[in-house]
Amino acid sequence: MQTIKTDYDIKIDQLKVLSVAEGFFGFSVLLALLKLKVFESIGENGKKLNDIALSLDVQPGTLARLMNAGVVLNLLETSDGITYRVASACRSVLLPSSGEHYLGNWIRNLEYFYLALSKLDEAVLKSGPTVDPSTSVGLDKEHTREFSLAMHNYASLRGKELSRFLDTTGCRSLLDLGCGPGTYGYCLGMANPDLELHLADFPAVLEVAKEVRMMYPLKNKISYLPLDAVKDDIPGSYDMILVSNTLHGLGESESRNLIRKLYGSINQGGSLVIQAQFLQDDHRGGRWPVLLDIMMLCVTEKGRNHSVAETKQWLEEACFSNIEFCPMTLLNTNCFLRGYN
Repeated sequence: MQTIKTDYDIKIDQLKVLSVAEGFFGFSVLLALLKLKVFESIGENGKKLNDIALSLDVQPGTLARLMNAGVVLNLLETSDGITYRVASACRSVLLPSSGEHYLGNWIRNLEYFYLALSKLDEAVLKSGPTVDPSTSVGLDKEHTREFSLAMHNYASLRGKELSRFLDTTGCRSLLDLGCGPGTYGYCLGMANPDLELHLADFPAVLEVAKEVRMMYPLKNKISYLPLDAVKDDIPGSYDMILVSNTLHGLGESESRNLIRKLYGSINQGGSLVIQAQFLQDDHRGGRWPVLLDIMMLCVTEKGRNHSVAETKQWLEEACFSNIEFCPMTLLNTNCFLRGYN
């Protein structure tokens, strides 16, 4: 029996749909504030509109329109329309002085995905990306730097959590393959000073990783390996190899090939750790893994997200045994699988 909806019910339905449809308004305001470096200009204590406009070389009247939009979104605060402050709830994540809690690079990087996803219909029609592959990480230096710093924002707190959940006892060497900014490897190194760290990625990515390394008072021995994980041979052998948030960009065939290749690079009794935002087995959740899946459709030739069951099967096919699955806290979309040689 069909339920007849009241006008109130329909109004609620409208609000639910519009909250999805109109989400880009808030993102656009936040992105503009970050790209113009408004938060940096204001600083910790607040600043007058005219002084902010002068520091940014923009018209005060025009800037006021953006600032007031920021106030409406609770990103900024003002009591008189003259002096503006960064909202108290945002200071710990939107001011660069917030250190490892800073989200500015991550949010600016979302513009790349925002533009790609704006043509999602085209990606579905042609089963291919909506951006130029030549702008991918490792090829375009500017995008590589922005993306790597964004990944550091994303990984800084999650890296601390990984170091609590991933036991490296007895491991003397770790290869962080596709290390990005190196954050996960550095956090594991902070937890285990005896762990020798080997970070591998494209040369332009490793430049950023070396900068990020200065944020951590590490005692570990560290080496950097410029290579393409898919195309190049993996030098040496290791007690543990970490592949973090990488397979979704490769596609199933290359992921399987990479896992098989890595088996021979792990010391006897060592392990391969696959960290990812895994899809549910039915591919209909959770929220971020599904969004990540369609992002890969728009920005890669073959990439797609994958489930725990799929990844476990790939590990088993490559002869890994005693495979463990470890979810982390509810605030962390990452989980990991660990298989042993």
